[in-house]
Amino acid sequence: MVRDSTAPASNATELTRELLRSRIRVHPATGCWQYTGARDAHGYGRVFVASKEIKAQRVYFEVFVGPLPKGARLKHFLKAEKCIGSACCNPAHLNVEQSLTEIRFARRICPKGHLIDGNNAVVENRGNNLLVRCRACRQAEWRASKRQKSQADRRSKSASTG
Repeated sequence: MVRDSTAPASNATELTRELLRSRIRVHPATGCWQYTGARDAHGYGRVFVASKEIKAQRVYFEVFVGPLPKGARLKHFLKAEKCIGSACCNPAHLNVEQSLTEIRFARRICPKGHLIDGNNAVVENRGNNLLVRCRACRQAEWRASKRQKSQADRRSKSASTG
């Protein structure tokens, strides 16, 4: 059973459908369920469950639809004029993506100016999350870390022989 850890441990509140419904505002024009609680920097609702912070859309999906398969991701599939996006936690506005082949890379620019698309993207598995990074920057970071390690090894060898 899912519990909300924002309540005291001795009187933990179960995340029931009624409690979750009380934390949303329904937009009549789009049918979006706007989460009214805390949000992260990207606008996604955040719920604390068992001392762990989870996206509201994931909690709402699991309570109203059912459990997600391991490694699955939720993605909004409606266009901006039909859905409010990251603040929406309506399960009807979400698609389940289960494999890396289903991930669609948004065309965006990394902080160093590289275009991140299907050809220049690295997908890293970070626990239950997948992180999409710029391949060119990731390779440069890897080379720099190898170079630093090699230089440190040479310094320690020369110090031990000298």
